[in-house]
Amino acid sequence: MELQRASHHVYRLEYHLVWTPKYRHPVFTEPYRMALKQIIRKAAYDYDISVLEIEIPPDHIHALVSLPPKISVSECMRILKSISAREFFNKYPDIGKKYFWGGKLWSPSYYAETIGKRNENVIRTYIQNQLKHEKQHIAQLKQLKLFP
Repeated sequence: MELQRASHHVYRLEYHLVWTPKYRHPVFTEPYRMALKQIIRKAAYDYDISVLEIEIPPDHIHALVSLPPKISVSECMRILKSISAREFFNKYPDIGKKYFWGGKLWSPSYYAETIGKRNENVIRTYIQNQLKHEKQHIAQLKQLKLFP
């Protein structure tokens, strides 16, 4: 990622963010997964947040984002969670009624990690391979069962 420039400052602020749906329901399968990606990318664009990578396994979100200095990590999470929840529930009200009876899509917690230049490619690859890792994990769980 290159340095970002604004009128009075130069910056490079990248974060690896992870957050989960309320009750950790594994609801983000197709077509919901692609729709949620589009919603998050649009919300980020509207607030000058760059989504460098994003992947959505069934029960959580991984994103690599670049933030301008005026936006804190907590504000970024507030923006992405609130707008994505509203838009997702508007688009798929049946999911809200079935899985999120409390009216909240997201758990209040999240994970944030700063990314240095050396780590950026490692994090990008990790996020891009999330669905592959998820499938391997599920396959391992199935293999552990004693009875079919």
